[in-house]
Amino acid sequence: MNDATTLVKDQVNDFFRPRRLGHANLFVSNYVEAQNFYYSVAGIHEAYRQPDNMASFITNGNTYHDFGLTDIHSPYAPKGQKPGLFHLALELENEIDLVDGYNRACAAGVKFSHTRDHDVAHSLYLRDPDGNMVEIYADVIREWWTNRHGTIIKKKPDYIPGISSPPTVERNYPVNPEIKVVPEAIFHSQRVTHIALVTKDFERMFDYYTDIVGLRAVVGDRDASHAVLCGTVGTGDIALLRQRAGLEPGLHHVGVEVADEADLDRALPKLAERGIAVLRHIDHPARRAITIPDSSGIRLQFFVNRAWQPKVIATVTADDAPYAL
Repeated sequence: MNDATTLVKDQVNDFFRPRRLGHANLFVSNYVEAQNFYYSVAGIHEAYRQPDNMASFITNGNTYHDFGLTDIHSPYAPKGQKPGLFHLALELENEIDLVDGYNRACAAGVKFSHTRDHDVAHSLYLRDPDGNMVEIYADVIREWWTNRHGTIIKKKPDYIPGISSPPTVERNYPVNPEIKVVPEAIFHSQRVTHIALVTKDFERMFDYYTDIVGLRAVVGDRDASHAVLCGTVGTGDIALLRQRAGLEPGLHHVGVEVADEADLDRALPKLAERGIAVLRHIDHPARRAITIPDSSGIRLQFFVNRAWQPKVIATVTADDAPYAL
């Protein structure tokens, strides 16, 4: 059910002002196979696993997880779930901002699906106009690895924003984290940076992510064929693509930044050796990107930014945008 809220146009709220995309949680065909793929191909380590939920959570140290890999047979998966987006997560400065935004959004009529206490983070969940689940969260423990490693089987406590515990102004997100690569992996991933969504209703999606969620448009507007939206520190956290022939609504890809262009050069023959198809190789002044399918067929874009500036990004054509943004 879509619980997105439609507010009066021209009423700009900016309830949350996210810093950046924190992580992407995906439904995968087999979470064990997916974890192996992301380790050997994307070069991302497993931080912790929840076997009761059939899920693996992986990171390079950038945050407590860059990807959540949840099996389509998990208790969290709706009946008949196919591989794709479970939810996208946007990181805030602190829990004070989370609670303040929640209270103001509720007062304005924004509908939330649920809230969660994840030990290391407190989270709000809501759906965008296309029905995608969006998590908005704040880290509440700086040393996340003390709570989130190994095998975790436990019930999550209830979380009532501003009531369960006094919200803190402390900024607990990782600052200059040590990035741990997998030397033998095909790619040396640095972090998950963005998600590209093909929209059913581009105008409402643009309004929702700018007016309610609080992202700003780097390129594009509600009348464009595509737009790049970012948080206060991001360089592009969500790319919106207008639906057209050949572009089905939903998740198009997840973007993963790599160390440098030499990493992309080195990856190409290794992909061929593994029999992994290159769906598109973009060589644009703004960004160079290689897009491949993961073990479940979900597109992953491995990229390096070049002149990633609005005037250069604006030269990306509508045909290239799905694989360049």
